[in-house]
Amino acid sequence: MLYAAIALVGIFAYYAFRTYVWQFNAKLNGVDAEATVSWIERVSRTGGGDPANYPVTYYYVRFRKEDGKETEARLLNPGKNLEMGSRVHIRYLPWREGIATLMKGD
Repeated sequence: MLYAAIALVGIFAYYAFRTYVWQFNAKLNGVDAEATVSWIERVSRTGGGDPANYPVTYYYVRFRKEDGKETEARLLNPGKNLEMGSRVHIRYLPWREGIATLMKGD
């Protein structure tokens, strides 16, 4: 049981660190864009052998890239509840445009 707990903590730490690095990179090297919340996905997840479900909300935004083409991305850790149609300021990496980060102040 102890090894399972250590493994879960390690997996969580890996994904948290990966998310932090991605957001840091997007904030340093990303491209700014104005976006609109295009859809919201609410799902239930189960965790680590625990039969209890917990809700997870994913926000997707539509925006125009630098080349003028419209695309859609999932917001990575928006940090607040958003509504469909909300206008937000994002930053994305051109080589990974399917994920965006919400810029603070929105």
